[in-house]
Amino acid sequence: MPAIYGNCPEEIAYFKALEAERIALTAPDCEYYSLNRGRNVDPLYGEPDNDPLYGGSSPRGTPQTDNKSWNFSPDVAGGEPALTFQCAIEYEEMDKRQPSTRDEGKHLEYDADMFIAANTWEAALVGRPFAGRRPKEGDVVYVFELWWDVVNAGKGGNIIDTPVAVGYKLQLRRRSQFVPERKVG
Repeated sequence: MPAIYGNCPEEIAYFKALEAERIALTAPDCEYYSLNRGRNVDPLYGEPDNDPLYGGSSPRGTPQTDNKSWNFSPDVAGGEPALTFQCAIEYEEMDKRQPSTRDEGKHLEYDADMFIAANTWEAALVGRPFAGRRPKEGDVVYVFELWWDVVNAGKGGNIIDTPVAVGYKLQLRRRSQFVPERKVG
C-alpha cells in the first residue's frame, strides 16, 4: 500500500521547504569545504599528493595557492567565495567529550551532529563549479567558531513511510591533536 504523505513531487517540495524554514529560524551560519578526492591522492600509491612536507610539489600540482596536500572546493585562498549557509547543529561540549591522557600529552575529541536542509544545500551550490555534490566524509565545516571534520554523512529526515529525505545528517568530530583547520588553512 502506498504511503499517505510524500509520494508526489508537490508534497516532497513542501516538506523540503518546511525543513529549510525550521533550520533557518534558529540555525547559525556555517562555512563548508568540500574535499576534492580525485586531486588529493597520488594515482599510483594512493597517498596524499603535493605535500611540501613529503618532498615538495608534484608536477601536476593543484590549483590551490597554498600548495597543500588537501584540496578543497571552494578554494578560498585562491579567491573563490566561501560556501556559507545555515545549518542546525547539536553540540554540547560535555555530552560528547572524549579526553585521553598519555605520555605525549592530553588529547580531546568532541562530537557533534549537523543537519542541512536539502533546499538550503542545493541553493548554496547553484552556480558553483562543484554543484551537484552531496555532503561526504572528509569534508570540513566551520561553525560555532570551531573547525570540524565530517566523519559520516548521509541523507536524513525521511518523509513519513518514504525513502525521500528532506536534508542531510552529518556526524562531526573535533580533534585537539589533528585539528581540521590544518587542511584548509
